[in-house]
Amino acid sequence: MAIYGLSFIVGGIFVLMAAIGGLDGVDIDADFDLDVDAPAPADLDDIDVGTQIDQTLTALRSRWWLPLLSLRFWTFFLCFFGLTGLLITLVRPDLAPWLTALIALAMGIFCGWVAAAVLRSLSRQPISSMVKPEALIGQVGQVEIPFDQASRGKVALNLGDSTVSYFAITQEERAFAVGESVLVVGMEHGKLWVASAEGVGD
Repeated sequence: MAIYGLSFIVGGIFVLMAAIGGLDGVDIDADFDLDVDAPAPADLDDIDVGTQIDQTLTALRSRWWLPLLSLRFWTFFLCFFGLTGLLITLVRPDLAPWLTALIALAMGIFCGWVAAAVLRSLSRQPISSMVKPEALIGQVGQVEIPFDQASRGKVALNLGDSTVSYFAITQEERAFAVGESVLVVGMEHGKLWVASAEGVGD
């Protein structure tokens, strides 16, 4: 019973944090997919080529995706494996331990698989249904969360009458500070590839 309780507590904590954070503030969306991400476009002339490569790799990623390599899967697996085991142990204490474990394992795998698949599908959708990714390329935004080549940050873009925040990454060997202007040069899996906006518009 202890293994079920521990699994439920660990998995439940992450599920609760994800629910409170809206799957944004708490990042449990890491998927260790079997592919190599497309490199960021080196300049604006390479955007079309980079987009085509990214679309091809995304199709391969979706085809060969394995939920067992997803952190989402293990989070929900632990939660529902533990919950199912605890409930069966409390309601049917006379049930054989191996049967309880088998049912809990099956429920954990099922719930983990479904949750990972649903959340993965949602994360692949454009951040804003009103804005196409192509429309973001060439836009200048402001850094909200600092980042560099080895980390991810956030930038805000003024789109019409609203301001939308996006995760941002870069290949430039420098750090971007809060309030600094950046140029969007590409988009990959909901994250913006950005570069320094120095000289843009001069």
